[in-house]
Amino acid sequence: MVDNGRNSSSARRARQRAIRAEMARTGDPYNVVARRHDEREEPRREAKQAARKMPIARCPRCRQAEVHIDEQPSCPGCGAVWESGAELAGEYAEEILGLNSYTWVKDGGEEPTAECPDCGEQAVVSIQPGDTTFWTMMCMSCESLFNDRCTRCSAPQHREDGDLIICTTCWNDVVSRS
Repeated sequence: MVDNGRNSSSARRARQRAIRAEMARTGDPYNVVARRHDEREEPRREAKQAARKMPIARCPRCRQAEVHIDEQPSCPGCGAVWESGAELAGEYAEEILGLNSYTWVKDGGEEPTAECPDCGEQAVVSIQPGDTTFWTMMCMSCESLFNDRCTRCSAPQHREDGDLIICTTCWNDVVSRS
């Protein structure tokens, strides 16, 4: 707790120093300069927060670089290239998460990859625990992010507080049977 207080008071002091320096340079009053300073800093702060919440998919081969996901996923670090997001997802699940289809069918447990509700590819994998703060699954084909699973069919879904605990497909199925 003490560290948080120190960090916030040092950030406050840095803000005040920057505002005073700009006041001296421009001659504008404190409130005008402070408003301008805060408007400039807000996008940076939002970008940092978004970056902290975005998952990072490490290359399953070199385990160093972040994989570039596009039509043909690749690793800028080792030069690896995959034919599709589904191929990358399968390799990521096996090499990074230690999951494969044979073991899943034989012993049960977590399915190595799942179908993406957004693009339809079998390319959704769990993200390694240290790689993210909020998202738990990512499509290696379209980069869709998911933080929950449907309680009925286990399909990946993005769920906000108050949303249904089942996916739209299952909900429509339940409603049509009523």
